[in-house]
Amino acid sequence: MVSEEELRATVERMEARLAALADPSLLEARRLYGELQAQFENDLGDSPRDVALAKSAALMVLQGLAKARERASALINIDVADLPAATKFYCQALGLTVGRRLGKTAIELVGASAAIYLLAKPAGSPATATIGQRRDYARHWTPVHLDFVVRDIDAALALARAAGAVLEGEIEKDKWGHIALMADPFGNGFCLVQFLGRGYDEVGKA
Repeated sequence: MVSEEELRATVERMEARLAALADPSLLEARRLYGELQAQFENDLGDSPRDVALAKSAALMVLQGLAKARERASALINIDVADLPAATKFYCQALGLTVGRRLGKTAIELVGASAAIYLLAKPAGSPATATIGQRRDYARHWTPVHLDFVVRDIDAALALARAAGAVLEGEIEKDKWGHIALMADPFGNGFCLVQFLGRGYDEVGKA
C-alpha cells in the first residue's frame, strides 16, 4: 500500500509538471484544478491521504488532456475596435472572466474550453500585409465563426442580448439540439448551442 508521504510526493511531482506546461489552452483546466483543490481540502480534510488520492486522480485527467493537446491546441483571437467594451461584452454575455492583460492592446479571457484573446485593432487598419482589405466592424460574414455551448439556450440568449448581442432569426431546433445565430456588437457572428440527448450523435454516423 502506498504511504501518505509517497502520495504527497507524487502529487507534488505531477503539479510541477502541470505548472511547467506553457500551453495557454490549459488555463481553464488549471483554474478548475485550483477550485478542486479547495473542494478536496474542504470535503476530505479529515483524511490527508484521501485528499492526496483525489488530487492525484484529478491531475491524471489533466495530464491526459495535456497529452491529447500535444497534437494540436486551439487559441481564439478576436479583433475588436474597442477593447474595454469588448471585454465587458464577452464577460457579461458569456460568463467569461479576464485572465491576463497583455499590454494595452490584448486581453485574455478564460472560462471557455479554449482561451480567447481580444485584440485591439482600429477600424480601417490593414487586415494583413498581403491583401487590400481593411478592418470593418459593421456586421460582416466570414467562413469561420464561434459556437458557445450552453446548458439553457433561453437563459443564455437573454444574458447575451442584455449585454448587447443581436439574435439573427428564430432559435433553430433539431434532434441534436437548439442553436441561436447571433452577432456581437463588433460585427462578428457567433452561435449559442444547447445539445439535447446524445448531441450530434443523434444524427451523426461513423
